[in-house]
Order: sequence, then structure tokens, then C-alpha cells
Amino acid sequence: MGSRARAALLAAGVTVLATLAPAAASPSGTPPAAPTGIHVQKVSSSSFTVTLHKAAHAKTYRLYVATKTSRLGSHYLGGDRSVTSKHPTLTIKRLGYQLAPYYFRVETFNGPRHTLSNSLGTVFLRPKAPRRLHSVATSSKAYLTWQAGKVSGFTIEQATNHAMTAHRRLYKIRGTTGQFTPYGLAKGATYYYRVRAVNGSTDSAYSRVVSAQARTLEQPVRVMTYNVLEAIGDGRREGGNVVAPWSQRKAVVAKLIKQGDPDVAGIQEAGSWLDHPGGTEQIYSLMAALGGEYTLAHTEIPPGQLHFTRIGVDIIYKSSVYKAVGKGGHWNIGQTRWAAWQELQNRATGAKFLFVSTHLLDPSSLANDRRREAETKTMVKNGRALAARRHVPIVYVGDFNSDQAHPLNGPPIAMRSLDIADSWNAAQHRTQALYNSAEGYYRRPPKKNSRIDYVWAPPGVAVASWGLVMDLRHGKFVGTIGSDHNPVVVNLRFPYS
Repeated sequence: MGSRARAALLAAGVTVLATLAPAAASPSGTPPAAPTGIHVQKVSSSSFTVTLHKAAHAKTYRLYVATKTSRLGSHYLGGDRSVTSKHPTLTIKRLGYQLAPYYFRVETFNGPRHTLSNSLGTVFLRPKAPRRLHSVATSSKAYLTWQAGKVSGFTIEQATNHAMTAHRRLYKIRGTTGQFTPYGLAKGATYYYRVRAVNGSTDSAYSRVVSAQARTLEQPVRVMTYNVLEAIGDGRREGGNVVAPWSQRKAVVAKLIKQGDPDVAGIQEAGSWLDHPGGTEQIYSLMAALGGEYTLAHTEIPPGQLHFTRIGVDIIYKSSVYKAVGKGGHWNIGQTRWAAWQELQNRATGAKFLFVSTHLLDPSSLANDRRREAETKTMVKNGRALAARRHVPIVYVGDFNSDQAHPLNGPPIAMRSLDIADSWNAAQHRTQALYNSAEGYYRRPPKKNSRIDYVWAPPGVAVASWGLVMDLRHGKFVGTIGSDHNPVVVNLRFPYS
């Protein structure tokens, strides 16, 4: 339209709309919108894909990945790896599989202008599916075994049909031990199982399905392990406090044992003489404080008898529920360390099992870590042989003086090599799980999840729950502190015919 014609129309009162030109690209000086709707869409063992909403004024998108959050800070954004795309879908490949998470952050670009996502994302790479899943079901035990690579845990799925749709039940366990004992099974019923590995929050594919017929009954038993702190430590400073005399501590120790209500307990460090050598031993003082509810197993040779032996490791049991099958005994497992044992029988059902308690070498060093590993293997070798002769399941408890902070965490290494599960990992329910089992006589016990006191469950022994027995008010011990350890109590189920 010419200028004269336009002028004429305007003069006549006619509105003229300008012809719209094609939309121009966002100027390079316009900041792009921040990334939103960030979602991990797909994960493999070496890659992952992130999607996000299309951002206004964004011409490209960049995904940064790092193993440390410090590499993804806004003041220093480098990352270990990055990938750029014109589309809001980004895949980063060729990552090394690891148990630790990868951290990521997304950035939008419009020329020289860019905008970071407000927060970091976390992703664990996908583990491989467990292989060689195998079910064991005999007249004496039932359990599952499998093999897997580096993982943080497993999910076991149980059902009553091969399609895994009827009466489904999921068990979740931690750690890398490739064995698990299901519980709550009906004798004579057939169950189907499959397993998948877990790496942080990422699951693997499921293994193949296997079946097994439950051929045993289940006997619940509540067990405890408790280092009560020998009386020769009275008066020393520990954890910023002075250890109270045993005359005051024993009532607290007895109260915690009764509160935990175990059927059987392994007691460590109750071997001190309270008056003079050959006089009253600490364990007998504790038994008196318990008021007759528990019986002391005969696992050592008492003073005044031939070959008198004191091992400082004791076993007590609730005599109204269990009875001793003959006398117990003990083994020297190295470095003048001992393991006490006693076979017990449930009075109502007749179910029998072998209970073993120990207290391993104390000082922390690589050499002593290896000694503790050897002590553990010796104890298990002796225990397995005795349990096989007596045709009973076995449970190991005690103060193993080792945790993940040691140069070499010997006892768990030994137990994993023997397919014996840490009850903390296998338990379906846990209480006070963040506190240390050995709290160091601090008034406010530390929460570092450090465990040197263990209950170990071999294949065929199921773990329902794990917990610490602690009397706290606002996160602190009030009054006399009984010991520098907390009682560990675990609900187990062992098989019997």
C-alpha cells in the first residue's frame, strides 16, 4: 500500500494494521530462563539421561556431572564431565560404575548469557542383576543365595505363584552378603523368589525366578549382646565423664537387660573380681541384680576347680523359656581371646540352637584388624563343626571391636566370605539405628552408626528386627551410665522340624 493511499484511509477514519514480520530470534543479550522440570529419565550402568522443560530464550542446554558437589558450585562450575544439546534432553555416557552417587547440574544458554539450575541432582548408576539365584530347602533349613557385583543392598520379592502376583512380599536388605533367609512361611507351602540389586536409589533388573517348599517350622528367639564394662574400669575418665563404680552401674545394666527382654544374651567384660582374686566375680553380682529371671550358662571352669579358667565372656538365658542342653564350653580363638558356647532348647516347642558369644582383640591397627579377622574365622570353624555334630542352627554374637572406620574391618570381611549375614543389614525393622553400639561413656551418645557389637545370622537363621536398648531424655543419658556400650537386641527365627 502506497503512502498516499494509507494517508487517505486514515483520513477517512479507517484503522490500518501493520503486516507482522516473522518473529525474531531471542537477542543474545536476553538471559535464558532457569532450568525447570529436571528429571532423570533413564539410567544404565554407565550412563544416564536427564530431561527438563523447554526454557524460554534458551538456545542450548548443558549437563554437568561430577563425583563431588564442590565441582558444581556456581562460583566454580567445572564438573568432571559435561554434554551440550540444542534440545532439553541430555545423555552423558561412559561413566565408571561406582557405589557413590554422581551429582549433576543443568545450565541454559543464549549466546553469552546463561542460567544455572537452582539445585544439584543425584543419581546412582544401575547395578547388574544378581545371577545364579539358588534356593535351598531341606529338613533343617531354608534360604536363598546369589551372586552380585558392587551394590549397596538387595530387594527380595516373594510370592506364591511363578508370575509373582499372588501374596507378594518384599524384603529389603543392606550390604553385599548374597544370602537371605525369609520368614513367616507356612510349612509345606511353596514360595517363589526373585532378587534385584540396589545401588543407592537405583534398582537393577530382577534375577530369574526360583521356587522352594518350606519344610521346617520357625522358632522366634530374642537375643542380646552387651558389653557391661568390667569393674576395673571404675573411676577412669572416658567420654568426658568419670566411670561410675560397678555398685551403682549394675542396677542400670540389669534394668537395660530386663528392658530389652532377651531370651538369651551374650555378656562381655563381666569377669572382674569385685573384692579380691577368687572372691566375687562381676557376673555373679549382675545375676543377683537380675533377680533370678536369668540363669548363667556353665561355659567356663569356676574358681576352686581343676583347670580353673576365666574367659570374661558369659551367656545368660531366661530359664522359664529355654533350658540348657548339657553344659556349655569355650574355645581359645587366638591372642588369648575366647568364645563361649551353649546349646539351648525351647521348653514349649523343643526347638534347639547353638548360641556363641565372643569378645575379640581390642587395639585398633591394621595388624590387629587381621588378627580379628582370623579370630572370627576360627570361632566360626569351631562353631560350624559343633553345630553340625549336634544338628542344630547356630547364632554368633559379641563385641568384635571393629567397625568401618578401621583400616581393615576384619570380622565383617570374614563373615561375608562365609555367607553369614550381619543382622543390622538383614533386619526388616531397626530402632535407634543411627547411634553407636559403643557410645564411649558420653553423656550425649554419638550418632555415627558405628557398630562394634554384632549379631550374626548364618544361612537358615532369619532376622526380623535389630535395635539398641537406650534410655535417653532429649538425646542424653540421665543419671548413672551403665556402660560404654549399649545393649544390642535382635529378633531372630531359627528352623526346627
